[in-house]
Amino acid sequence: MARAESLPLVVGLPGPVLTDAHADTLRRVLPAGVILFARNIVSSDQVRELTDRLAELEPRPFVAVDLEGGRVNRLRTLWGELPSARAAARGGRKAVGALGESVGAACRSLGIHLDLAPVVDLERPNGALGREERCFGADPERVATLAKVFHAGLEAWGVGACLKHFPGLGAVAMDTHVGLPALPPEEPLDPHLQVFHALTETIPVVMIAHVIAPGLGEEVRPASLSRAVIERAVSLPGHPVVLSDDLEMGALERWGDLPDRVEAALRARNHGALVCHAFERLPELVEHLEKIAESEPTFASRLEEMASRLGTLRRDLCQHAASVPAPDDDTVAALWETARRAVRA
Repeated sequence: MARAESLPLVVGLPGPVLTDAHADTLRRVLPAGVILFARNIVSSDQVRELTDRLAELEPRPFVAVDLEGGRVNRLRTLWGELPSARAAARGGRKAVGALGESVGAACRSLGIHLDLAPVVDLERPNGALGREERCFGADPERVATLAKVFHAGLEAWGVGACLKHFPGLGAVAMDTHVGLPALPPEEPLDPHLQVFHALTETIPVVMIAHVIAPGLGEEVRPASLSRAVIERAVSLPGHPVVLSDDLEMGALERWGDLPDRVEAALRARNHGALVCHAFERLPELVEHLEKIAESEPTFASRLEEMASRLGTLRRDLCQHAASVPAPDDDTVAALWETARRAVRA
């Protein structure tokens, strides 16, 4: 199957430099997006060189990062620590706004288009995300309000946001990096869904969690591989773009090898699938998808539909970022200090 357009994949890179061999792999795969991790970060100039090289690819992928503040801070070696979502929430709207603006400025400075934040899971006793201080709070209206404030800070710098983790991981005690939990039956689901309903017209990108959600009609498959759950997410206000969480996480250990997981995620109608670490396996994944598409015209058609949707997101993210001048390193450093001071105040 000859392709001129990107595949609905968001992929990680192995290191801080895009070698010619890595670039050749990306030209074979044509991912819609690339996600950066701490292994890709050495200095601000090095990251800008990396994103500049990615921008030379055709079609140009968008560049994403997980930058929430607190423990989830891929840019720690560049500008230091940032307040966690919980700490910023305790400081109120001003502190959350300062956190969002500091994150947005850093991303724009480095050529990053999409921040995989904010976390809008509701904090619950014994919940893993609450223990990690990644939640804005327990009340859905307040969490939605603070998420909008955080997003406004990103938006000021031309950076997109992604709501995570649908349908809500706040009550889950297990880390989905290591196992597959189920949503507790005693925890009402409606407050968790309420937050997403309040936000998707403003922030039209949603990440799907690796969690079993019986309350959404799925007793067996993780939400990220469940068509029933994903269709529920796609039907949210504004019909958001839906991304799977990283398909290499421990929660999916029982769900086949990586090519099978990618296939399952796309059959379930995710608009994009995240493959964050196994760069050397990307050509194998492409061959797997192409082989299925050649034998199943319906899958080929759906693959094109999903690629088109993620391609539109790619175009919009890149154009929006280009409309805002990038700040220099000193400006970013000052905004990170402002975010730290807003919490201390």
